[in-house]
Amino acid sequence: MNDKRQSLVLLAIFSFGFLAMGIGTITPAIATIGGAFPSISFSTLLLVSTIPALVSIPVSILGGSVAGKSVKYRTLALFATLVFSIAGAIPYYLQDFNQILLARGLFGLGLGLIMPLNSALIFNLVPEDKQAGVMGINSVVMNIGGIVLQLLGGVLASIGWNYSFLAHALGIITFIIVLVFLPEPQKQEMSAGTDGKAREKLKMPGSVFGWSLLFGIVTILDYPSLTNMSSVLLTIKANAAVAGVVLMFMTVGGMAAGAIFGKVFQKFGRQTLSIGLVFFIVSQVIFSFSQSVTLFIIGEACLGVGLTLSMSSIYMLAGASVHPSQTPMAMSIIVSGMNLGGFLSGYFYAAIMEPLHITTLRFQYYFGTGGYLAILVFFLILFAVKKPLPLESGRQTPAQ
Repeated sequence: MNDKRQSLVLLAIFSFGFLAMGIGTITPAIATIGGAFPSISFSTLLLVSTIPALVSIPVSILGGSVAGKSVKYRTLALFATLVFSIAGAIPYYLQDFNQILLARGLFGLGLGLIMPLNSALIFNLVPEDKQAGVMGINSVVMNIGGIVLQLLGGVLASIGWNYSFLAHALGIITFIIVLVFLPEPQKQEMSAGTDGKAREKLKMPGSVFGWSLLFGIVTILDYPSLTNMSSVLLTIKANAAVAGVVLMFMTVGGMAAGAIFGKVFQKFGRQTLSIGLVFFIVSQVIFSFSQSVTLFIIGEACLGVGLTLSMSSIYMLAGASVHPSQTPMAMSIIVSGMNLGGFLSGYFYAAIMEPLHITTLRFQYYFGTGGYLAILVFFLILFAVKKPLPLESGRQTPAQ
């Protein structure tokens, strides 16, 4: 593939990844939407945000099981982008809250396919020696997409509660780019020496489920740094506008880490995950004790760096452990762990804090510090004991 063609392929992959953080598009409009439906309880109102995440869990698993096999990658990518755009924008025309929730469920159908397919396309269309760099740039694009869609949703919400949903229609541009420039990855064949039974069915390595569990735990621990930050900042007399600025720096940190991820991963290999966990720990320590907005900004930036380094490392390590034909399913399993962790986070902390009558929200950061520290120690020991080995797929795990 020549350089020009490769650049167009990357444009298609990145434009697809641009939509991956689209679940947050209407977040700035939640209060405005609530004002339009005053009889709806707050917990029910939040379903407009949580239903897509819930629907995306089984959808991503199903999509991963058929991608590149019974259904072409291109077909799934175009379907996901079209559903994201149309189902995401449909609530603009709706006045019944139940119908809006139904549309949000359909939106989750498209969203659930985007993130795992985005990573799988990188592993199947990008040369192996460039995958880490592309993965890092892709995370930058994802963060930019999250910012643009969220800002656009907020601006449109200032016009009217239903206008915020129109921001999803931006996905039509991605649909056109994918339609024109995204090629269908070649089917990956097994090596000549592989026996018939193995050719018939590859077994998903247990490590993939381990990475999914890790992603879920990490998400449970980092969610309070996003959802409760505005409430914590109120304790130091910082208003909602300041909270918005503070939270923005998580994305800034994530973009900075994404820009250098390829070089960091090339030098440190799987220990990049450990570096990401260190940044997580630093962020939680800052959130636990800080009384300064400046320190909270630094903490959010560290959180963004930790999230990008850890997430991208998990994708790379999982992708290196499977045959290329398994990458859609592997990525789907991992993304499902993340979505489930986000859904369970609030219930997890409530189950701990309520029986113990803990009222300070900073307890979640104390717990996060201990949790991330325990994970870091586990992986430092694991990486010291278990050396990278050649895999059946012909790939190797990254060196330390």
